[in-house]
Amino acid sequence: MKECIVAPPLALSLEWNNGQLLRLNIHWATAVPESPVLSDEARLLKQALIRYVSGLDPEWPSLPMDFSHLTAFHRTVLQALARVPRGTACTYGELAEAVGSPKAARAIGRAMATNPFPLIYPCHRVVGAKGKMTGFSGEGGVKLKEFLLRHEGAL
Repeated sequence: MKECIVAPPLALSLEWNNGQLLRLNIHWATAVPESPVLSDEARLLKQALIRYVSGLDPEWPSLPMDFSHLTAFHRTVLQALARVPRGTACTYGELAEAVGSPKAARAIGRAMATNPFPLIYPCHRVVGAKGKMTGFSGEGGVKLKEFLLRHEGAL
């Protein structure tokens, strides 16, 4: 099942399978329409997204996320990523050090590029060396990443 929530200027598309969230994608609100009927989980996520775009702590709801298709390394990286505070950014190398693999910056980049739950696991907070803006898997690419970092006060 797929559904979409909108809280301008952002939108999230959700892909569910057997009650578990398989993937979440971030878009500009103008790119996708909101689903006419939302699941209970999507309504909770929309409330959090509204708080996020309002500049408040989103208090992301606990969702039944499917991590089964991720490697143990990828799950460890996402756990470390969740600890990167709002209003800050870290480099791929710093995140690699945080997970105990200081030479794995490229692997960290791959994990960020394939993050199935962006915004909840804030891969936009990971930047290249010396703060260089690098790719972002969200629909808006680097422009969306820069918007999110500015919105959070990291830029």
